[in-house]
Amino acid sequence: MSSEYDNIPSLTSIRSYYRLDNEFLSQGSYEKCSKYDKDSTEHSKPYLLCLRLTGNLNNYEKLNFFEELNSYKCNYLNLWAYYQFSKFDVNEHSKIRTLIIDKWSESGKFEVCSNTQFISYLSKSEDYLKDKRLYDYALNYAKLYLYHEKSSIGCTPKDELYIEKSRTLYNDIKTECEDSRNQWRSYCAAYREIQNFYPHPQLLNLQCKSKVPDVYPHTGIVGQYQEQEEAETEEDRRESAEYGATHSQEQAQRTLKGELSESSSSGSYKATATAFPILGILSIGFILHKFTGFGSMARNLLRGRIKGMNSHEELTNELLESTYDDQAHPGITETYIGYQAT
Repeated sequence: MSSEYDNIPSLTSIRSYYRLDNEFLSQGSYEKCSKYDKDSTEHSKPYLLCLRLTGNLNNYEKLNFFEELNSYKCNYLNLWAYYQFSKFDVNEHSKIRTLIIDKWSESGKFEVCSNTQFISYLSKSEDYLKDKRLYDYALNYAKLYLYHEKSSIGCTPKDELYIEKSRTLYNDIKTECEDSRNQWRSYCAAYREIQNFYPHPQLLNLQCKSKVPDVYPHTGIVGQYQEQEEAETEEDRRESAEYGATHSQEQAQRTLKGELSESSSSGSYKATATAFPILGILSIGFILHKFTGFGSMARNLLRGRIKGMNSHEELTNELLESTYDDQAHPGITETYIGYQAT
């Protein structure tokens, strides 16, 4: 299997590991980790790992990064720890192994989350790769199903390849684990755990109902989508932008901001164009109110125009506030390209 097929930054698993990297880094045990910070010019990799690990263990109860599978967060923390370990050079493995085991033991969280899974990977690294990809597929399944099967949003080639290879991996592990000689394998234990949440054959049934090129429908770059875009309303375009975030949140955010900027500019023009008629209405309204029975009608008209302008402003603010919360993690696309087992 290619080591790159799960290289899709929008996957839930990658976003979850990103949060393990960064969410509680500042709450790590600085004093205990200081012995790993030997470089006076920049923090060393072991020091940063120590802060990340102790930060996560100190805040274990708050590691709510795994959506429907949050009850398995200990498994994901072990997978994350081994991935961090695997990024170091072989000549550093002994030191990093000791760092992870010692800090885990000192954390006081061993009773609620042990590191035995991490330790098992030290002697069975090939099992780790299967474990990780199986757990990751289970974590990614809910959104993949929602977007590509239930909502029929087209799969890009990368989406399709990820689903295809994940299904193949799942089926291969299922076959292996039917052999009683493999029951002790960690990935068979993972398979049994996942069965409790997604009974067979749910994870095998995921399919792409439609396909799109490796571009985004709301851009209108490809012919069939260009025709669709010409017939779309403004509301449809905004919905397409939101759905496009499934494939690339970063590009979807830029698109949505562009639409909002254009909408806001248009709103400013409309406000200017409306200001002069309002002044005219005020003058006429005063005369009508003073000398005729049409005063109340003028007041109602003025209120309607002002209310319309305020509604436009509120809509713009609401869309900005509801933009996908990935903006809380800028740079995730760049940071997590390639965040998969190696």
